[in-house]
Amino acid sequence: MFVFKPAIWKSSTLYELPRPIVSLRIQDSWDFEEFKVPLLDGDFQEGRSLNGVDISIEGQSGTQAGQLKADEAQMFAELEALRAALDASSPEETFELFIYHDSSSATYRSFRGCSSVRFEYDLSAAHLFTYSTLVHAADPTIYATAPS
Repeated sequence: MFVFKPAIWKSSTLYELPRPIVSLRIQDSWDFEEFKVPLLDGDFQEGRSLNGVDISIEGQSGTQAGQLKADEAQMFAELEALRAALDASSPEETFELFIYHDSSSATYRSFRGCSSVRFEYDLSAAHLFTYSTLVHAADPTIYATAPS
């Protein structure tokens, strides 16, 4: 069974992103050379190849791993934990970003070779903090296997 449960797998630790997730958008793009022949309608594209993938996530810090985060201190602590999970301890460190994860049924969909591009959070609404992050997966493959 597919279970939408975005999570970061890094250093043999699974960190579920705070919920609810308001938006999770995946953007594929391709590289190519485009050629135009004078006086001929249209153009020609050569050498198409899939680039890495950009994943944009917007969420709120109401719960994390099924636990309610009821006050500002708990929500802020969760944003700090997310910030730490997105951070790299070395320039070479990457993580695996799971979109679907259900270990009981061995259902997985993830991207590998991920790194953080941007992390933004809004603390102005005391009842529910919001965040957004942009993750880049250097490997465009969507994996269906357990964490590596």
